[in-house]
Amino acid sequence: MKHSSFRVNSLVGLLASITFVVPVLGVDGVPIWRQSVVSPAGADAFVTSPSLAFDHFGGPSVAWSRFSTIGGNNTVYRSELLGLGLWAHRSVASGFGLGAATSLSFDRAERPIVAWTTSGNEVHADFNNGQVTGLVGADAGGSGQALSISHDLAGNLRGVYCGADAGNLRSVDFDNVGFSSLSLTTVPGVQEIVDAQLVTDHVGLRHVIARAELPGGMEGVVVASEPSFPASWPVATLASAGSVGGVSVATNPANGRVGVAYSTTDGGTSRLVYAEMHDFALETTVLFQTSTSIYEDVSLAYDLSDGRPAIAFEENVLAGGESLSLAYVDGAQQWQTSLIDDSIRLDAPGAMLKPSLAFDDYGTSYPAVAYVDDDGALTVAFDPPAVPEPASFVLLLAAAAMIRGRGCRGWHWAD
Repeated sequence: MKHSSFRVNSLVGLLASITFVVPVLGVDGVPIWRQSVVSPAGADAFVTSPSLAFDHFGGPSVAWSRFSTIGGNNTVYRSELLGLGLWAHRSVASGFGLGAATSLSFDRAERPIVAWTTSGNEVHADFNNGQVTGLVGADAGGSGQALSISHDLAGNLRGVYCGADAGNLRSVDFDNVGFSSLSLTTVPGVQEIVDAQLVTDHVGLRHVIARAELPGGMEGVVVASEPSFPASWPVATLASAGSVGGVSVATNPANGRVGVAYSTTDGGTSRLVYAEMHDFALETTVLFQTSTSIYEDVSLAYDLSDGRPAIAFEENVLAGGESLSLAYVDGAQQWQTSLIDDSIRLDAPGAMLKPSLAFDDYGTSYPAVAYVDDDGALTVAFDPPAVPEPASFVLLLAAAAMIRGRGCRGWHWAD
């Protein structure tokens, strides 16, 4: 029987291949953004209300709507990125006044649910590419832009939209047969809920953040939390200002805690704020403040691999220019910023153009942001990991040096 030595180069190559699959943190270092155009606006139309989500195989999808500018039908779509970089589009619903807001989430079996609002004060939803399509509720109020759905850890659909009564927040529910809605809570002392987002924590309790119009021309950042026993939801106003640009809420996968992000402008100063529970209290941090621009809509998400927060935020520069950036926490636990696009579209008539941030769910945990570019095209910017972290290279070199030093004694390859 012949024997041949196991070659050092082969072992080094094997170690290198193992090292390369070690999860690379999506926002470590300086992000390098790659833009992918999902769809142009098209003639006599504009794109609005993107909602980005990844399935658990790492596949990105976007729910969005194409609004007609000449009084025709609007169309709600779900678009998914395929293996060769092409986007496929499914028309979910079409009709007059649809899609001022959309929202997208995947259940634990990778089945998508798309929800959308209508100008007729209705909320509709579609499960698993048309397997179940139906009315959630016919009692939506406000501007029709407050809508958010997601799944909790048990796989249950959880969602929120603004009810017809001032300050009322209603649920989005699904029992695999049909959709329904119940009143969650009513925020006292507000004139209208402009935007709202809901998440569940590690024990399945729901939490809502809302942007509300207050009496006297002020706007407020309002939060509400579900108790573990039958009772009214406690409600609080985190901040009030002349203008609230955007609000967002997310659950940290590392510890189950809920965090929020929002932007305010008051007295000529605009602020971007992050808050998260620490030591049984909400710890609030003003990340940035400026008098030369206005922070607009925000989207908060957490890196799935390490629980670090990241915020996609719009900035309206007073001297001219509308940009999109990412604020994130680096390996030294310091907040950093990365410019995603220096020219975007902030607003559309009667519809949402806020960014949507999500992290990949396939081990690498990289960030991606859906938004509308300055030419009106729906775009997703990705920051995928391209190379191993420096620490991985150090481990590889150390292993190679050790192997060479021992001369690979004891390693044999049997034919």
